[in-house]
Amino acid sequence: MTAERTRSVDLQGLEVPLADFVGQPPTSVDHALGPFIARRCRIPLTDLRGYRIERRSLDARQKPRLRFLYHLVAEVREDSPVQEGHGVTVLAAPPAHDDGLARLPLLADLPRQPLVVGTGPAGLMAAYLLALHGCRPLVLDRGRDADRRTANLARFHATRALDPDSNYLFGEGGAGTYSDGKLYTRVKDRRMRFLLEAFVAARAPRHILWRHHPHIGSDLLPHMVKRLRRQIEAWGGSFRWDSEVEDVVVAGGRCTGVRLRGGEVLGAPLTVIGAGHSARGLITALCRRGVAHTAKGFQLGCRIEHDQQLIDRGQYGCVSGVDLPPHLLGAAEYSLVSRPPGGRAGSVTTFCMCPGGEIIAATSDPGQLSTNGMSPFARSGRFANAGLIVNQEVDRGGDPLAGFALIDRLEKACFAAGGGDYSCPAQSALGFARGEAGARPGATSYRLGLRQARLDQLLPDPTVRALREALAFFERVIPGFLTRGTLVGIEARVSSPVRFERDPATLASSLPGLYLAGEGAGYAGGIVSAGLDGLRLAETILTGVPARRGKGETTGDGPDAG
Repeated sequence: MTAERTRSVDLQGLEVPLADFVGQPPTSVDHALGPFIARRCRIPLTDLRGYRIERRSLDARQKPRLRFLYHLVAEVREDSPVQEGHGVTVLAAPPAHDDGLARLPLLADLPRQPLVVGTGPAGLMAAYLLALHGCRPLVLDRGRDADRRTANLARFHATRALDPDSNYLFGEGGAGTYSDGKLYTRVKDRRMRFLLEAFVAARAPRHILWRHHPHIGSDLLPHMVKRLRRQIEAWGGSFRWDSEVEDVVVAGGRCTGVRLRGGEVLGAPLTVIGAGHSARGLITALCRRGVAHTAKGFQLGCRIEHDQQLIDRGQYGCVSGVDLPPHLLGAAEYSLVSRPPGGRAGSVTTFCMCPGGEIIAATSDPGQLSTNGMSPFARSGRFANAGLIVNQEVDRGGDPLAGFALIDRLEKACFAAGGGDYSCPAQSALGFARGEAGARPGATSYRLGLRQARLDQLLPDPTVRALREALAFFERVIPGFLTRGTLVGIEARVSSPVRFERDPATLASSLPGLYLAGEGAGYAGGIVSAGLDGLRLAETILTGVPARRGKGETTGDGPDAG
């Protein structure tokens, strides 16, 4: 039988009101677009053969009358009378698929069995691309595989005894494994599609390819990173856990391998280190060895928590799950920035906003405490939380490790203020803004409990002033943000205060044979930007040509979505 001939139609700005789905049987809006496509193209629904979503965003400008806006490519019968017009274009040929990273112009002599340190997004994606092209990398991590790591975290919650090698920061997938799993960023990079398709191949939700603010969720991420690891192994790579790298090995003026805790030395033709910025011991060792580096801006602040319904009401004008079926919309999120006029206070940005999520103890050092947030895929929890972070002024010509010293002092003070058992100090946002103790903290998502404390007396004065200005401004954007919010702990592990320099010709560090990637190197600020940085270095290693930086790529001074 001859296959039916079709043609492709590009549709921009297809409007789909959510009100049209209220009272209908539960279904994803993404899978029910046929009637809207047919109406926009002015064709019979029977002429539509399928469609591929390119982008989906939410338009909440007329709340509570919400609508999705789609960009998609529809396949219709070849003789279907499509009415072209604004936003509707019949394509001469189907859009080409970009598989550039899978078909690179490779060097004749590729490095065999290079070392990759760290299984966070930067290290994992560098190893993924190197393995795809036959380099058989050996991947090292001081932490443990996802299954043992999950068990170690359960033990931490039960006993409050922190394992410095297996926690919310160290182990398979890095800190991003236990996060909201946001996959949006300021970076515009041609490698983005490759990154997302690798995640989808590891069974991340397929909609991450088109949603404007995609996420995976802390319940799915551990399984996804395990599948990425198995794919790397299938391509000839290998992994070693409980293998903390303490320093690099240098011979003949170049990096020839690494030394592990305990003294074991592993040699390699080149080494990629994708350790996150919590790997302070390794970062300090590289600095002291003389690998070229500078001080850079970093962020500090608090995490704030609200009832999710308050955020829904402020963002949607209605409550998901109460006024609107949750399968249509889900928990609301926000991304807020405060820039007071006249420079009277520093700017404040919300970071790693977790709808329907929980606050976690993001620490790897006994006697220290910092916060972060994570959300399951469904984002169905009672609470919403986000980091409120303030850029810290630094002397770019000063001691690059001074930032780590400040962070260490604050984390120790936070741990002590919580009572020394990983309970977290907390203060009502209103009390913080007024410079008083405020009401005692109530219910929370933080599993180890809250203890009333003066966070306004823990943080540096400029940071406190900036947060007070921001809370007042955010109250005007989302009513109740200040008056009904609780500040929980300090947010100190947002970005690195150190950036390692790169050779423009090779993207290697100042030590030949050593490549430094991701957040720990000062070139990323979240899952996506770190993963893209790992791909960029791997592409350069494979081709010998410095891979172009993505348009708008962060230089590491600020975070992306987290």
